[in-house]
Amino acid sequence: MTSKEILEEEMIGSIIEQESIFKLIRQTASWLDEEKLDLWLKSFSNDSHYEIKASSPEIGSEMSWWYSDKAELEKIIEEIPDHVRDNAKRLHLVTPISAQIKETCASVVTHFSIFRTATDGRSSLYVTGRYKDDVIKENGRWFFQTRTVLLDTRIIEPFTHLPL
Repeated sequence: MTSKEILEEEMIGSIIEQESIFKLIRQTASWLDEEKLDLWLKSFSNDSHYEIKASSPEIGSEMSWWYSDKAELEKIIEEIPDHVRDNAKRLHLVTPISAQIKETCASVVTHFSIFRTATDGRSSLYVTGRYKDDVIKENGRWFFQTRTVLLDTRIIEPFTHLPL
């Protein structure tokens, strides 16, 4: 193979990996919309964690609203049916922006908006923000190692026990 062919093959491989990662982002958003939380949870590696943060100009720093490792996430998701909760439907619109891939690890940035449709049929924008994900490839599949939800929205009504 020529050096040009090798370069082209590497580029194609990189594009395929990036698309696999972006598919993970889109699929997990869909699972959240459908409340298939068991499938969403399976997209996390065993040593992963999930965090929701927002920046507060009032206090001049970031606030962490939710931080859980996978074991704690499993427990929270298992207990969701026990909570009084919002029955509205949610719809995630995700736009993967970049994936910096290094062998079996990648850092990914995705912009997102979540719309909420109440039981009376009214829809409204619920939250906006960015996902900053670190993903790892295990046995040919990409998994979240960290998912950090960076919210632009700081007033969330009604509150949710569901992951964003």
